[in-house]
Amino acid sequence: MRGKVLSALALGLAAALVGPAAFASAIPVGYISYDVTGTGVAQFDINNETGVNSSGDSTFPVTTSVSLSDLSLDVKFASGPDEIFGSSYFTLSADGISWTGAPLSTGIGQPSGLAGAISATLTGDFSTTSFTLFDSSTDTVNSTFSATITDPAGLSDGDLAVIYATTGTVGATPEPESLYLLGTGMLALAGLRRRSIAVVRSVLSSKLFGMGSILGLIALIASAPVSANASVKLNTWTNPDSGASGSTIVTLTGSGFPAGKITPSNVNLSFSATCDGSVAATTTANTVVTVIGSSDRVTFLVPAALATGTYYIWITGTYASSNCSEITVTHTSSTLAACLPSSSLAVLTGKQVTAYVPNGAWDYGTSGISVVPIEGGGSATSISTANRVNSCSSNASTGETVCVDNTTNVFELSGSSITKTLTSSSNQEAAFSGGYCYNCGVAIDALTNTAVISGGFSGGTSGDGLQLLNLATNTFATPYPSAYTVSENISVDPNRNLILSPDEDDVYDLFKINSDGSLSEFGNNLSSAVYGEFDSAAEDCTTGIALATEEFNYQDGLYITDLTQATFTAGSPGTWTAPGQSVNLFPSYDLEFSAGTCGISVAAGTTHLGITEGEFGGSSFAAFQLPATSGTGTPNFVDWAGAIMPNTPDGNAFSAGYDPHTITAYTSPNNGKAYGVVADWGTGVPTYVGVIDLQALMSAPRSTTDPHLVDSSVNLLTSGIVTYIAIP
Repeated sequence: MRGKVLSALALGLAAALVGPAAFASAIPVGYISYDVTGTGVAQFDINNETGVNSSGDSTFPVTTSVSLSDLSLDVKFASGPDEIFGSSYFTLSADGISWTGAPLSTGIGQPSGLAGAISATLTGDFSTTSFTLFDSSTDTVNSTFSATITDPAGLSDGDLAVIYATTGTVGATPEPESLYLLGTGMLALAGLRRRSIAVVRSVLSSKLFGMGSILGLIALIASAPVSANASVKLNTWTNPDSGASGSTIVTLTGSGFPAGKITPSNVNLSFSATCDGSVAATTTANTVVTVIGSSDRVTFLVPAALATGTYYIWITGTYASSNCSEITVTHTSSTLAACLPSSSLAVLTGKQVTAYVPNGAWDYGTSGISVVPIEGGGSATSISTANRVNSCSSNASTGETVCVDNTTNVFELSGSSITKTLTSSSNQEAAFSGGYCYNCGVAIDALTNTAVISGGFSGGTSGDGLQLLNLATNTFATPYPSAYTVSENISVDPNRNLILSPDEDDVYDLFKINSDGSLSEFGNNLSSAVYGEFDSAAEDCTTGIALATEEFNYQDGLYITDLTQATFTAGSPGTWTAPGQSVNLFPSYDLEFSAGTCGISVAAGTTHLGITEGEFGGSSFAAFQLPATSGTGTPNFVDWAGAIMPNTPDGNAFSAGYDPHTITAYTSPNNGKAYGVVADWGTGVPTYVGVIDLQALMSAPRSTTDPHLVDSSVNLLTSGIVTYIAIP
């Protein structure tokens, strides 16, 4: 068998030498891939395999560090127009040469979604046209490149295209790179192992290559071992170079993998604060896909056990690596950070964390918005508005905040400035137990950069509805009048393309965001399952565990359900069902909230911690721990802990704000901790922001009379559990 392969190889190489060379030489420099990084989320990432990421052989032979610039990505869909993403879509990776794409929804089509995408063409420029190769030879290439991913069935995880540099010399003798690529391809087709291929590469890359070399090549192949477990060389960083623990799927590229299909579970990954140091966590690969030659693309889920920080990764066992790659681990992401209810408060996360606090409510307060730094320093400031603003929401992906007032004004904010004022299509007031409003709330879908505005819209049976605002183009979609009244606080699940809206009639309404951007409504009447009335929505978007508060349930009940188990029945409106239950947090009335549970938020990320409080006064609140997994059974809370907010620095008792609820939560991108954020309205306007360390509260000593109450001896201020920040 080997003799037949060698004969075919010799004939093929001889033909290549004596025949006309009417093709361009191509040198592989990297690849672009379609990477699914989580539920309903994918992105296009560029792995640059030059310089520090070069394989050291002909797989990715360029040892010069070649930068890529003027990037443009043309995504084609099965139907509809193309979508063009410019250089701003990509962010330079930590290795300094690769590029990470922004997350996009796989459930939404164009604009800014990937449903129905069938191809993607990347074009760009090389920073230099002079390449040094692994064998110290040099070559001059064209300055531009193009690479196309194509999958007529629809792009899926692992679809990729190799980026080649071309010399473009037609009719000339092929450069050595063309010959060793040809030889590599022929040997791969013949079924020889990669150790033999490596021998071919070394001979074919020689500047003295000729017929005498072919004879030597044949002899070398005959004597080369066919087993191949060479040490794997990893790229210096993963791509994306950061990921949320237990939530994000990232890609690790390496060269030197043996030929043939590799079982992902056999690729063992170790993580440590130092390369090959004390192991902090281990996992196995999700997928292994061959890129070209000996290079493979390995994906894995960032282990949930990892704390916030930078880690080294290496492969052990059969495919042991000779070096380490790096990854930065977080407990949140810009996509997850937007999974928050449309409450009064907004938190914009980044190295600096900033709260946007409206000075108004639906029926109370004054005009204007306070901008309050929480992390990263800075001074609090105020933004003037003509009318009372009731709600704000922020997009960590863009750094933009959107606020709405009680009329039809929609404000777009950057920092402490209003950059644009738009007008919604709300044409009548929506009525709630806590007030009236045209625009009643706003929440942002970070994946599609879309604001969802709730309010009064004629045309439906409820008199309420939703309107979507494309923040990239500042254009409103046609309003969607709803069959059921909207929730006081809606919430957007960007991963599952859902809008959550539990209403005061105890209908837990869900709106599906369809691939064309339209909405479909599905109701679930749970009046027999809860006491009181639904008030606000919240969700842990990492698991799909959804919540609703129960206003006027003075046992402080919360409804909990699992959206991953939801079944939908089409209709006008449709219906949905899923396992769920109402849980009374304090059935013995040990910690009675004002008006029951009203405001609620889950710290968006992987801590699975949240917070709830009452409204219109009162200082009671509770933190809760949600399950880390979903998909089976009826969900329940892991634990919860209630407490009383301490007096504010001015000596007044803390007082929960008015509708639409002065509460939110976030996961710090700086330390990975989950925080609740509440505003005090003791004087009739917000005066202090209270920041609550949710895990510290959960870990505080409990009362001997109620295991879900923090012991009264715990000083929340001196212990650092609660911090107050003055509002200007």
